[in-house]
Formats: sequence, C-alpha cells, structure tokens
Amino acid sequence: MSAIDELLGEIEEKEGIIKENIRNSELQLGVLAVSQHEVLGLHIGSKLLDAALAASAALEEAEHDFDTLEAFLAEHMAMESDLEETLQSIRKLDEETRHLSIRLGAMIYEQCSFSLLDKEAYRVVYDDVETDKKLEADSSASVISRIFGSGKAKVRKIGEEGRFISYADIALKSGSPLDGENASAVLHSLVEKKQQRAVLEDKKTEIQLKIAEDREKARNAENTREQDAERIKGLQKKEEDALVSYGSYLYDKGSEWIDKDTPSEILDALENLLHLHNEEDSVLSEKERLEREAKADDYRAMIESEEGKIMILEKEKERIDREIAEIRKEIEVLRGRIDRLQV
Repeated sequence: MSAIDELLGEIEEKEGIIKENIRNSELQLGVLAVSQHEVLGLHIGSKLLDAALAASAALEEAEHDFDTLEAFLAEHMAMESDLEETLQSIRKLDEETRHLSIRLGAMIYEQCSFSLLDKEAYRVVYDDVETDKKLEADSSASVISRIFGSGKAKVRKIGEEGRFISYADIALKSGSPLDGENASAVLHSLVEKKQQRAVLEDKKTEIQLKIAEDREKARNAENTREQDAERIKGLQKKEEDALVSYGSYLYDKGSEWIDKDTPSEILDALENLLHLHNEEDSVLSEKERLEREAKADDYRAMIESEEGKIMILEKEKERIDREIAEIRKEIEVLRGRIDRLQV
C-alpha cells in the first residue's frame, strides 16, 4: 500500500467520524427545535416538524405500552414466586402440625390410660386404650394367643401415628380441656398452626385465582415481548431520522429564521454544525487532492508500464532487424552464385 493510499484511508475514517458527528448535532438541533417549537413559532419546515412530532408520539405510546406490559409481567412473576413461597410455608406448617399432633395425641392417650380426660369426649381414645390392654393381656396367655396378640399389637403399632393425629383432632374439635400445662401448651401451639395455615390457604387461593386470571395475558405478553422490543427499536430509528431531517433542514435554512430571539442553546448547536461542516469541507478537499494525486500516480505507473513495453518492443525490433540483415546478406550470396553460374 502506497503512502497516498494510507493517507486516503485515514482521511476516509476521519470523514466517517465527522459525518456521524454532524448527524448527532443535527439530531440535537432537531430535538431542541421540536421541544421549543411553540416558543420558536417557526414558519418553515412545518411538514418535517409534524413528522418529528408524530414519530415521537408513536414512540412514546409504544414505550408506555411496553413498560406497562413489563410491569404486568414483573407483577405476574412476583405472584408466582409468592405462590411458591406460600406453598413452601404451607408444607412446612403441615409438617410442624403433624409432629405437634402426634405429640399431643400421645399425651392424650397417656392421660386417657389414667382416666384423666372426659370419657364422653375421648370415647375413641378410651376404647383404644382398652383394646391395647386386652392385647397386652392376651400376650401373656397361651402360645397361640401370644402369637395372634403379638401380630395385632404390631399392626396397631404401625398405625399408631395416625391414631395419635386423630386424638389431636378430637381435642381441637371438642374443646374439652386436657390435663396439665404441657398438653395444654401443645394444644395451643397446634391451634395457632391451624390458624396460620388457614390464613396461608386463603392467600394461596387468592394468588392462584389471580394467576389463573392473568395467565393468558402473561403468555401473550411473553410471546410478543421480543417483537414489541424490535418495534420500539424501529420507532426509535424513525423518530431519530425525523429529528435529524428537521435539524438538517433548519441548519440549511438558518438565514430564514434565525433572529435576535433565537435561544442560545440553539445558536450553539448551529455554531457546532457550522464548525463540523467546515471541517467536513476541509477533509473532502484534502480527500479530492489525494485522490487526484493517486490518479496521477496511477497514470504515471501506466506510462512507466507502457514505456517498459516500448523498450521490450525496441529490443525485439533490433533483433528482428539483425535477422533481416542476415537474411538479406544470405540472399546476396545466393544471387552471386547465380551470376557465376551464368558466365
């Protein structure tokens, strides 16, 4: 690559930067003029102004709709997260309630075995106590009785936790008092757990209904999110192009509307554009000069190439002339021989 080619590359890069700066400055001027168009009261470029205002309005509406949907999706996701947390809390409460119920049921069973609780309210428990005592008595009888009694006792042992939970349910429903502070405290804790679960169950139902109600809307919003984002990008580009066109027009027609009342920030934008355009003209002039030099260098290279061809052809011509001279000399020799033959 020649030095001129390198300079041209640098100039073109600089030209691209200046063009981008000009576009940005035209955009800035367009934004300033549109934002103050009522104050400025410009009588030129009304169609370009209307186009910029329409593009801005369309973009603002699309962005508002998009932000509304994004907020809706965020709320929907928050509800789904809240639902999962609520379900986890319910599962945890259910586990705690189960352990408390088993513990309370065991206490009730023990108190019934000592006949400390109301027999009518806890009749089922008293019946189980009697059954267990009978099985225990049978286990000390004959071998066969012990075998059958032992089997039944094992079966009852397997279902012991379920029976204890049912005893706790009796205590919760009957309201019959228990014996001792420990049992009463466990019953109180169990009542609180049940109340907490009821609150969480209501909350779960409410969230599930809301999620179900919004599910279709959320699904549609998710499906169109990328498309909506792309549409906003297109509207942003359309607004930018409209503002640039308006700013460029106002710069070109500056002599028709600039006066003593023009705001200083607009004058600054115009001055910056003037500086950039002068810089662009300077760069373009240098580019044209370098392009002419590059073209002249191309012609010089072509001339040098053609001159080289001439030199090759001249050398070839010398060789051909020598061959022609030799052939002519041979012809003269042959003619001399002919003359001698005719004497």
